[in-house]
Amino acid sequence: MTFDHALLETYHTLLRTTDLQRAYQEFIRSFRYLRNRLEQQMPDFRFQSGISENAMEYAYFSFTNLQLKEKGLKLVVAFVHSHFQLEIWLSGVNRTAQCRWASQMIANALPMEIAEDPAHMDYLVRLPVEVDLADADFAVAMVEAEIKKMVQCLFLQQ
Repeated sequence: MTFDHALLETYHTLLRTTDLQRAYQEFIRSFRYLRNRLEQQMPDFRFQSGISENAMEYAYFSFTNLQLKEKGLKLVVAFVHSHFQLEIWLSGVNRTAQCRWASQMIANALPMEIAEDPAHMDYLVRLPVEVDLADADFAVAMVEAEIKKMVQCLFLQQ
């Protein structure tokens, strides 16, 4: 098996000539802080044990509460690297649950972006959150407020 030499060399050059590694480590520190603070402030939710990284496409952590779990749903805070954007996703616990809920989400016209193809997407709906990651406490407050808005909207639509 061979890999793209030019891309590997680009990565090597970036590591050697920029603060890419330190910058990424700072992002991970800030994203972990966000996750840990939300867990402290939202005791009714069960959070996965840590953050997950998806090859710099997005980083995320998921969590759920009893109401969502009974419905086969979970919430996700994701950071989409290509847009440098925090988002809150409502997802199924698996693709079957996600597809089951997709028709109800469309019918209820939630005020969020609905996945075009929930069988192949990682979310049912998503809500971007405009924050400066360097202002961690403000980011936590904004994300928590948007999570509450999403949960309230979901359960009011039922």
